[in-house]
Amino acid sequence: MSSHTVLLVEDSDFITQHVSETLQSEHEFEIETATSAAETRTALEESAFDCVVSTYELPDETGIELAASIDDGEGTMPFVLFTGNPLEPLAEEAIEAGVTAFVSKSSRATGDMNVFANRIRLAIAACD
Repeated sequence: MSSHTVLLVEDSDFITQHVSETLQSEHEFEIETATSAAETRTALEESAFDCVVSTYELPDETGIELAASIDDGEGTMPFVLFTGNPLEPLAEEAIEAGVTAFVSKSSRATGDMNVFANRIRLAIAACD
């Protein structure tokens, strides 16, 4: 299994720690973190990532607004929206903004994260 570098954008320390540790130890991802859209843009300017995984509710904007602002129009940056909000009302706007995949926070933030890791891998493969 090859390692992918993922930028996790989440403002909850608990979720950031749990998701980062699990994706690194059990799924062999390299994880860097950001807590806001502004930090995300800085990180993307300074380093290369295979995928961005972002929560919907950030302190400075939504994950959908963030996805739209970093979309290069070619769909080359996989973007996974990680949200506790219902997905259906967000789906159309998110897809138009460049979101590649969705993951519900429900049990993924505290439980088994195999589905989450697989969504990240599929999003990366879809944009290769």
